[in-house]
Amino acid sequence: MKKATTYIGIALLGSIMMSFSGTPDCKTNCEPLPIDEIIYIEPQEDLELDFDTEEYLPEDFNAYEGMGTDLTDIVFIEEEEEIDLGFDPKAYLPIGFDAYKGMEIDLETVEYIEEDEDVELEFNVQHFLPEDFDAYSS
Repeated sequence: MKKATTYIGIALLGSIMMSFSGTPDCKTNCEPLPIDEIIYIEPQEDLELDFDTEEYLPEDFNAYEGMGTDLTDIVFIEEEEEIDLGFDPKAYLPIGFDAYKGMEIDLETVEYIEEDEDVELEFNVQHFLPEDFDAYSS
């Protein structure tokens, strides 16, 4: 019975996959991406140190020791008990008092600096550098 349901499932999945047509989402004004705008990230090569690092490490060294999660190390914050003052504090506050009034944050007013944005220093740094200074010289 399991084999029959497996074969039926595979047949159903195959028919569903074959029903999809290869039409792109862009139906009008599809412009190809210029090849020079594609950024290729080169994979990092393994670093060869040309010596055996085990000679310089202590015996039974384990770089991953202590990295596991130990539930006994987790500190749980206990819920605080409500304090009974013995009187109603509302009687001593102004009418309509709201301790959180004005605490809302308007996300439109938050200023952020984009990663690629140039920062203007608003002064000429050349006055503070030696003559013929070249930051790119070796």
